[in-house]
Amino acid sequence: MIDGIDGYTLSIQGEQTALRRKLHALCRYLKNVGVTVILVDEVDGVTGEFQATDAGISYLADNVLFLRYHEINGELRKAIGVLKKRLSDFENALRAFEITGDGVVVGDHLSGHQGVLRGTTTTQDRGPHDE
Repeated sequence: MIDGIDGYTLSIQGEQTALRRKLHALCRYLKNVGVTVILVDEVDGVTGEFQATDAGISYLADNVLFLRYHEINGELRKAIGVLKKRLSDFENALRAFEITGDGVVVGDHLSGHQGVLRGTTTTQDRGPHDE
């Protein structure tokens, strides 16, 4: 696991192109020897315009998961979703996400909510058949 692409960039003291080239080579090597590689890339803002990665390396990944902060009724919440899964179809729903004392909990589908990816969630009016 490389927990923080920014830290990896600092360790190789290179420019963005060098980072991509070296990270690509490292990931390819590790994959070829049977190692699962997990890359973590932190984006600058807590909310705002959605972007999958600051480093532009999502092409390296077979799967891309994202966590997103958003606000509901004055509370900071977290959502999780799948942006890419190379070898098969995937669920495109956003789900509630929590880290608790018992571990990671992936919750209900955030149906009836809009703006989660922007961080400013609004709730749609629900009809009698949506409950």
